[in-house]
Amino acid sequence: MVNDLLALPLAERLELVRTLWDSMAADQIGPPLSEAERQLIDQRLDALLADGDHGRDAFALLDDLEQPL
Repeated sequence: MVNDLLALPLAERLELVRTLWDSMAADQIGPPLSEAERQLIDQRLDALLADGDHGRDAFALLDDLEQPL
């Protein structure tokens, strides 16, 4: 079976890879979190929401990086 797939034209193999990748991404739920990890994530989210400073806009940062020094 694998040899049959490897014999496909490149375009068909790429489409197969994309299809497989998308199906794996759709099925992925991530590793289970421990209670301590869940609490840490909740604490960090609460701190972010309380702070109100969500950092810089990515596009503004990229614009600044393109400026000469």
